[in-house]
Amino acid sequence: MRTKIIVTGKHTEENIQRFKELPGAQIVFVPTLDDVSPADWADTQILVGGVNKTLAENMPNLRFVQLFSAGANGFSWLPERIVLANAYGAYGDSIAEHLLTTTLMAMKRMPEYFEMQQEQGWRLLDDLVRFEGSRILSVGMGAIGSSYLRKSHALGAICYGVRRTVHDCPDFVEELVDPSGIDRLLPEMDVVALSLPGTDEVNGMFDERRLRLMKKDAIILNVGRGNSIVTQDLIRVMNEGHLRAACLDVMNPEPLPKDHPLWTTPRVYLTPHISGGFRAGINYPRVIDTAIRNLTLVLNGEPPIHIVDRTLGY
Repeated sequence: MRTKIIVTGKHTEENIQRFKELPGAQIVFVPTLDDVSPADWADTQILVGGVNKTLAENMPNLRFVQLFSAGANGFSWLPERIVLANAYGAYGDSIAEHLLTTTLMAMKRMPEYFEMQQEQGWRLLDDLVRFEGSRILSVGMGAIGSSYLRKSHALGAICYGVRRTVHDCPDFVEELVDPSGIDRLLPEMDVVALSLPGTDEVNGMFDERRLRLMKKDAIILNVGRGNSIVTQDLIRVMNEGHLRAACLDVMNPEPLPKDHPLWTTPRVYLTPHISGGFRAGINYPRVIDTAIRNLTLVLNGEPPIHIVDRTLGY
């Protein structure tokens, strides 16, 4: 008897064929989870792309869910009988490139030059910063944070990392600490990059106290989840001239409502949660490779890689 697998999303013909060629599998493609037919509830064993409570409650034979995302903190409710895996690692290099882009943009004050162009003005800005020799702290040392520091080190930065538990310090990292060491490092850092999951543990980690521990001309970046920075505290310190720039690909709330003060806060640069870029196709091949690999393992009776610990959210 073949294993019924429902795959959500829009896919290339090449990858549709890859799914169809999985041995012993019956593949059903649907655009979204809402399009899953009740006729498929009883005998579906695997969902690819995500899951919601309605499906989990009505699919008695569901045993494995493969996410297309790396973030998995919203699935603590999922029954323990269902194994959950994410796409850890598929997004790391792409998001690290986004971090590098925004770091250099802020160091070289490029947004202000763009504004001059719109005004057809000509003024030379001082107070530019060299990337080489700068001190960069990555709070979060998963695939994203590690890739960002590796690339930054190659460009001459001095790199520091924060990891939940300290082990195996990479050779491109000057010092690796657990969260208790953040306050000691912050006053010396030129750039602080956050790539944290949206768990309760990191909720509000960067409040006004921590933001003011940073150097006045430091840069803060966030590509993890918006709840790790207290939005009103960030607005307050930026309005007072503290911090060179805040480059946010995630924010709280998200999506940011029209007329929210964060839109117009000075030196805050926003992008709409696009650094991963799955829907734009940037990381699509890597995500599908991870899904195919895990489906192959599960169909062969082996455990998948990147199983999510639902108590941690990743």
